[in-house]
Amino acid sequence: MTSIRVLLSRITTKKVPALTLVVVGLVGMVAGVLAATITVTTTLFTGEAGHVHTNSGAFTITDGGLSVIATTGGGNSTSMVIPSSSSNNVAYVTATVAGDWAYAITLSTSLTDGTSHTVTATFRSGTTLGTSLQTFTGSIAAPSGPTSSKTATIYIDLGTADITSAVITVYVNIN
Repeated sequence: MTSIRVLLSRITTKKVPALTLVVVGLVGMVAGVLAATITVTTTLFTGEAGHVHTNSGAFTITDGGLSVIATTGGGNSTSMVIPSSSSNNVAYVTATVAGDWAYAITLSTSLTDGTSHTVTATFRSGTTLGTSLQTFTGSIAAPSGPTSSKTATIYIDLGTADITSAVITVYVNIN
């Protein structure tokens, strides 16, 4: 008994209070329990795996990436025009369904002759060639006059709300 009293009296005379030691001990025990129960699981890469852009050299294709469509609606744009320098940048939308994934492609050109070109965008899900999700075909007209860095962006509904099970590959061709 005397040894316990001596130990207790020594703890109270130390600079570290006993309550602090108890709190540190409890925190250490909680951290140990959490570390023992946390498991780390790996998930294979999903989303956009890559994109292939081919064109006649007169257009610049910028990848706008994937996004979720908020509301159903939109037109069914297949005819686009890059605006002249006096107009604002424009956006075109295919018919959309809320909750589906959409892909944005921005097009710009240095052409000023008003010529029309065909745009084809193919979306595939899965490895190698995968399953076809959506194919968009439309025409885009170069402006008649200087563009001053103007763009046309097309938002294409991929027709699915689930792209998490496989990767997406995008092929864009302009000729």
